Amino acid sequence: MFLNYLPSEIIEVIELTIIFSGLVGTILFLLFTADNPNTKNLYMKKAR
Repeated sequence: MFLNYLPSEIIEVIELTIIFSGLVGTILFLLFTADNPNTKNLYMKKAR
């Protein structure tokens, strides 16, 4: 792999960015999926 030719500091930065982007992505995914039923319930309550 091309990571063998990079210094260890750059590899650590790449690993941290991948980890944090994965965490932020899962958090945003959970937030958006949790918002969908709530908005539907609020809309149904307002429609009544």
